[in-house]
Amino acid sequence: MAVMMELWELEKFLEKAIEECRKVINLSHRGLTIVTGRLAGAVGARNLLLNHNKLLVPPEEMCSLTNLTELILDNNMLTMIPSGIGRLSKLRVLSASHNPLVAIPEDVANLSSLQCLWLSNCQLSSVPSCLGHLKSLQKLGLRSNELCRIPEELCSLSNLRWLCMDDNLIKDLPTSIGGWVELVYLSLNSNRFDEVPLSLQNLPSLVSLHMRRNNINSLPDDTIVALSFLYCLDVREN
Repeated sequence: MAVMMELWELEKFLEKAIEECRKVINLSHRGLTIVTGRLAGAVGARNLLLNHNKLLVPPEEMCSLTNLTELILDNNMLTMIPSGIGRLSKLRVLSASHNPLVAIPEDVANLSSLQCLWLSNCQLSSVPSCLGHLKSLQKLGLRSNELCRIPEELCSLSNLRWLCMDDNLIKDLPTSIGGWVELVYLSLNSNRFDEVPLSLQNLPSLVSLHMRRNNINSLPDDTIVALSFLYCLDVREN
């Protein structure tokens, strides 16, 4: 259960965190609708947790916390991520799942250290091609959105190891998926595929493929042979 925090309590909390040079600022489950400008003083923070609140607008002050390595914004009412987020060059983990986001700002592409990006259940109908610039990205979660396609530019994520796009509207894969040379795990459950794409044989590291609850009605021998390197192939409920 969320503990409702009054503004004066928030100010006192942040003042103490700044005074003690806390590395972790945990403001999750506090019923917050806004975060005061005092947050900008927490320059030594490495982890900022704002999940499970009632934020409509993300605090712009967080974009000045250039030492952040983890930013958690899950389960709020955010319709945007501030455009200044690209200044967080040390950020490794960004999670904004379960928010009604309208779009992802272009300067997310400047997060050169980002390794994990979680944007599940955000009502996204598209993802910007600029995400293809996140060369350090290893894990990407985009489940439960309204995506119809995967941008070709995402195939340049050569360090991507884990990708989940369950519960979307995707019918096929980009032609350049061979660029995912490190991809080990791919989950495409509950989409619109009517076959297991043979192009998946171009993923040299793939060992686990999940395509449950699609529209696949057959699994030809040549597909089975082409994907025989897999340790796990899950095509149940088709």
